[in-house]
Amino acid sequence: MAASSKPTLAFFGATGGTTASALALALKDGYFTTALARTPTKLRTLMENQYNIPPATLDAQLQIIQGSAKDIEVVKETLAPQGKHPALIVISGLGAYPEMSIKPPFIVNTDPTLCGDAMTVLMNALRQLRREGRISEAQKPLVYVGSTTGLSAKRDVPYALAPLYHVVLASAHKDKTVMETVLAEASTEMGPEAPISNFVIGRPTLLMDGPAKGLSQVKTGWEKHPAAPNATSEKETAAAIGYTIRRSDVGAWIFEKVIKGGHSGNPWAGKCVSMTY
Repeated sequence: MAASSKPTLAFFGATGGTTASALALALKDGYFTTALARTPTKLRTLMENQYNIPPATLDAQLQIIQGSAKDIEVVKETLAPQGKHPALIVISGLGAYPEMSIKPPFIVNTDPTLCGDAMTVLMNALRQLRREGRISEAQKPLVYVGSTTGLSAKRDVPYALAPLYHVVLASAHKDKTVMETVLAEASTEMGPEAPISNFVIGRPTLLMDGPAKGLSQVKTGWEKHPAAPNATSEKETAAAIGYTIRRSDVGAWIFEKVIKGGHSGNPWAGKCVSMTY
């Protein structure tokens, strides 16, 4: 199937393992994609060398926009590139790198507000594009964002991992919580500047490298986000509780369930999805 017959996809944080895996699968399946990257050559080299995407495919199906996820103008260009259809599905896997600190919790992010700040910029970019007439009501995107277990009010991590999640990773989780809330609240907006159609929040457990085991090995559960309790009318399930999951399997889940699940009527829309083995 030709790339033009499928919805345009926009990727943020595409050099990260889960998002890169999803992008590679989308390219192999013929989707036209845009991606925001600080260093375009890094992303292109990653796609060629690690995921074996032919240069001709990258030339035809991947438009890389150089810049920062906090720069609203380049974010707008990634979402609605000139001369192309706007992205109907947006995939964000942004995250900051951890670094050691002499103060508790001893590990902090290099940019402790990156995820929340970038999501605010993303939503404002979409509001501007709506206001400018570059995205219609029917073209409001479905937005997937990569988050983490450990943010739910219910238990969704093994007891043995609780100290790691709630103490060592406290800085990262605070940022992810802000990110989730900004996205969920945006889904409740109505009117001519409403930015999105709905969202999917992915909450994988500890991410590991390695080849994919296959989606048959992935356990999922889901809950509603408290800031958007009406984003889905379905009844919540129990959380999927486990220790690890590979980035390649999360990427495969994003591709199969979010991207191939479609922009309209996606069964995972409005859900915060825990993932593990």
